[in-house]
Amino acid sequence: MKDILGEEYRGDSKFVAECRKLQSIYRYEIGEAIRPYHGRDGLVHYYGNYISNGENPKDGCWKNFFIKYAFDYATERTNPKNKKPYETIDKDRLFNNLLSSQPMAFNLFCPLRKMLKELPDTAIKVIKAALPNHPIYKVTKVDLEFIPGNYMELTGDKSAMDAIIKFVDSDGRGGFIAIETKYSENLGTNAAYKRDESGKKVPRTQCVNAIKKLQCFTPDVEKRIMEGDTPLTQIYRNFLLSEMYGFEEGLLSYSIILAPRRHPSTKRELVSLTNGLREEYKNKIKEIKLEDFVESIISICPEDYATIFERFYDRYLNFDKLKNKV
Repeated sequence: MKDILGEEYRGDSKFVAECRKLQSIYRYEIGEAIRPYHGRDGLVHYYGNYISNGENPKDGCWKNFFIKYAFDYATERTNPKNKKPYETIDKDRLFNNLLSSQPMAFNLFCPLRKMLKELPDTAIKVIKAALPNHPIYKVTKVDLEFIPGNYMELTGDKSAMDAIIKFVDSDGRGGFIAIETKYSENLGTNAAYKRDESGKKVPRTQCVNAIKKLQCFTPDVEKRIMEGDTPLTQIYRNFLLSEMYGFEEGLLSYSIILAPRRHPSTKRELVSLTNGLREEYKNKIKEIKLEDFVESIISICPEDYATIFERFYDRYLNFDKLKNKV
């Protein structure tokens, strides 16, 4: 069994361990060996979610990706000739870490991106079904790892939107949905800050300006943020970047967090943000269970695309597979 699952990572929670085992099974199914991992402890480990040479497909297998389109787009985006200086997309993580949510996002949204190009009316129908309660009339773009070129002026934070869906509503207004995809990772507790004259951690100037311009937080929460008592963790910064991008571009703006149903911290992290938002902002960010999102797509898309999303569900979300492997 160890040749399938590899070595256990001692720091894994129960949920992360299950996700790692699922990806180890996928690695075994596609016939890839475990890549040695050189740990901070100075030892070599064999975790089952790492492969080698994911950049080089073989025998029609795209390794960390389900379809050639996703592999090709990942190759294009990581090409030094195409990659913008401020982009944070990581080539090794994208091609060789099966557990990462970055390739997961490519596997989820590249088929929709391809569908929008080949079958636009069908793609719009599918996306509207998967993202209900959003004013989508026509989808104009699906992209991944999006960072606004003027991010420094917006919030100074270059955390990418894992995916972005741009649309037009029935009144002809432009808008977008910024999507954060999470698999085993948490949204993050690391806060962006600078130190004031007394040495206290306070928000960076760009974030302060964004908060004042948007007026999205209740007065008491805004005060705590400004004084450094409520840290601007990743979920706060992602929301601020999305809202500032919409504000400056004159676009309707929404945010979605996609995570597995059993993800242990998504709901808590989301509530920590929404509890401090003014009423008019509370409906601008929501969680959608990854299972529900994928099942909605499968139920309505053409059969050849449905097969791709069924593979996605089996690889990332079919935790029942572990009953026969563990």
